[in-house]
Amino acid sequence: MENIKAILKEIEQKKNIKILYACETGSRAWGFPSPDSDYDIRFLYMHEKDWYLSLSQRKDTIEHMDGDLDITGWDLKKALGLLKKSNVPLIERFQSPIEYFALPGFKEEFKKLIDNYYSPIAIFFHHYSLAKKFWEELKDKEEFKLKSYFYLIRSLLSCNWIVRDDAVLPMEIEGLMRYTDDEYRNKLRELIKFKATVGEKYLHPKDAKLNAWIMTLFEYLETAKQGLAVNRTGMALLNDFFLKMVYAQVDN
Repeated sequence: MENIKAILKEIEQKKNIKILYACETGSRAWGFPSPDSDYDIRFLYMHEKDWYLSLSQRKDTIEHMDGDLDITGWDLKKALGLLKKSNVPLIERFQSPIEYFALPGFKEEFKKLIDNYYSPIAIFFHHYSLAKKFWEELKDKEEFKLKSYFYLIRSLLSCNWIVRDDAVLPMEIEGLMRYTDDEYRNKLRELIKFKATVGEKYLHPKDAKLNAWIMTLFEYLETAKQGLAVNRTGMALLNDFFLKMVYAQVDN
């Protein structure tokens, strides 16, 4: 953790930016890592005011690879534009159980914006398309990588949460299992424990009972997805927040 914080500080100084929030994403934050899982570190940042006044198009992301550390940052303006679309990876970051840095008050204010711009239908179809993609890849295989299997299951559980609950869905798979029967919740927990003991390249044999459960869940979601809410909130809250952050930079 301290090494990650030091690297983030180095990026901040080298790029002349201010990091607002940094967290872990990917399998470590989702709750099903392997021993050799990478660290997927994501952060939000902003520049000084004058950077935003340029007429030229400027790069609004930062990428940094350091061994098993995969670090990516998004500029605040980019992030707010994505939040208008209820961007799933962005929203997830503010549910992460592993936080490396947060500017005082920033996370709390951003989560209020998430509540205002959370669109169940957008989040649902993001996960539903991923679930269908992974299912097509795995359904006929006799063995497969557990990483892909859990990507499939996590997206299905996310869809299941959305059709049953109005709250912003959790990031961790344990929280997403709230609406899962005890039998399958326990099977998944055992598989998570096992995944923590094997490498990413390990191939796991097909579990017919879990696959049948997955197919039943797909059938349920096909019907349950009807009538999901669409969020039509305008840009005003995002504009106000962005200007507030820019002028706070000037004042500081």
